[in-house]
Amino acid sequence: MTVTTDVQQIVRRYQNVCSQLSQYTRDGKKPQLVLVTKNQPISIILELLRQAKPSIYGENRISEALSKIDLCKGTDVEWHFIGHLQRNKVKRALGKFTLIHSLSDLKLAREIEKRAAINNQQVNCLIQIDISEDGTKFGFPPEQNFLLDVMTELALMSHLQIKGLMTIAPFISSEETRPHFRSMRLLFDTLAKQCDNLDNIEMETLSMGMSNDYIVALEEGSNMVRIGNAIFEDYIQ
Repeated sequence: MTVTTDVQQIVRRYQNVCSQLSQYTRDGKKPQLVLVTKNQPISIILELLRQAKPSIYGENRISEALSKIDLCKGTDVEWHFIGHLQRNKVKRALGKFTLIHSLSDLKLAREIEKRAAINNQQVNCLIQIDISEDGTKFGFPPEQNFLLDVMTELALMSHLQIKGLMTIAPFISSEETRPHFRSMRLLFDTLAKQCDNLDNIEMETLSMGMSNDYIVALEEGSNMVRIGNAIFEDYIQ
């Protein structure tokens, strides 16, 4: 199988997912697709960009992401950081990503604020929620009053722009994820109302749903999904 054939298959899968997203348009807005390009060669990323014109690529690792971002200079694509961001990698990440999905604790928030203040940058972030509380993922606990206190503190960090919430569901069957996604949507809606008057807080994005569970996530109100394997399938290196 040639690389060209591989790309054509990937393009078709990408377009099929985009068609699915159209079915979940709410208030005139179609959910956004973050195409997860982890481990994918730059040749495939550039060819896919030429043929299908994805608007958002997502990466999990800083070094790999920065290399790809550099090679994609001059394109219109947005880059999102969707992996766990270590505090010692913040300096390298700032200014490179349109959105960081994984603001997982206040220590990380303070480090981002400190580094961003030095360079007079604004950093868009999603607050990561450990919705299942199973101890295997990063993120804030899904406790409404606690999160409201967190939001109040984040609102004082003038270089952070909070754009919403993100979660990773447990790795279980897609239907079993439904209660977790439903809880996330309720939490999102509640916090959006309670934080309406807080500076730097604009609850517009609910990032939930990956290759194995994105349909359920969309049904439960996600407006941003992060999909890689379902599109690239066996072209993962």
